[in-house]
Amino acid sequence: MMALFLHQLGTPAEKSKLRKLYELYCQNMYSVAYQILKDAYLAEDAVHNAFMRVSGCLDRISSPEEKASRNYLLIIARNEAIRIYQQNQKQFPVEEFEETIPDLQNIELETESREVQKQIFELICSLEPIYSDILMLKFRYELEDEEIANTLGITIDNARVRLHRARNKLKRKLSEVYKNE
Repeated sequence: MMALFLHQLGTPAEKSKLRKLYELYCQNMYSVAYQILKDAYLAEDAVHNAFMRVSGCLDRISSPEEKASRNYLLIIARNEAIRIYQQNQKQFPVEEFEETIPDLQNIELETESREVQKQIFELICSLEPIYSDILMLKFRYELEDEEIANTLGITIDNARVRLHRARNKLKRKLSEVYKNE
């Protein structure tokens, strides 16, 4: 599988970065996919599809060793597994997917105040994964709407609708927090 990805890339730096990402996170991505799909072959397909998506946007990953890179790859693997799961026309139990990416709470948003930053991030993480993922991709990874759509495997219009809904849900949570303080 790795040879296929490396063949598609142009520069030695890109090849080295993808190889490093694969070595570091392939097993974690497989574990996330397997938790969702409960099938070894389908989990491998999900990881394969995730690396296909990642190979097209390596410039978005600054350093393979960063925790943010790991979380980014796990989000992509999870979404690929969910997409495969849905394609197989099985019932989709959302509860199982809420805790598939550990340590996501350690990512920090870049805002002025650390306390506000932590609160906002906790609120984002408390949203349903469909909304928290899109907010993370938009604001943490600074992806454009088209890139988010490609990463999540949805249409641009669907990405924009999800982003709009996610922002509204976050605004409601923020107003509840600040109203109670």
